[in-house]
Amino acid sequence: MSDRLWRAVVPPYRMLDPGLLLAETTLVDTLAELCAVLPDEKRASCLLNEALIRAGATPQLIGRDGEWRMVVAGHDPHAAAATALAVLVAAHGWRRLKRCVRCGRPFIDRTNGVSRRGCADHPSRPRGCRTAER
Repeated sequence: MSDRLWRAVVPPYRMLDPGLLLAETTLVDTLAELCAVLPDEKRASCLLNEALIRAGATPQLIGRDGEWRMVVAGHDPHAAAATALAVLVAAHGWRRLKRCVRCGRPFIDRTNGVSRRGCADHPSRPRGCRTAER
């Protein structure tokens, strides 16, 4: 598959969300290391590959009723988290891994416009607040 074609594919966020949430909560040290070495993508990819190997992540294709999905088997509970992170990076690059502007905690930006600036504890605008009308 050509790189250009792969970049046009939108990641299946609904499928990735459980793994990405798990990555944000259980791979905190790995995310911090990744954010620390970025924008050096080669070093970041080595770190993520090491996390995948440590977790023993093994993707498998499962079919049921004519529909296919990828599941990840591994001896470590972090396997699904590391794999979801790798799929996200493969589809959209490293720009979705960020640090919170308020506390510095690493997080994964899953917004359409890659515009999130804060972690779950520090959303850019408090929930329920509306912008001032003109």
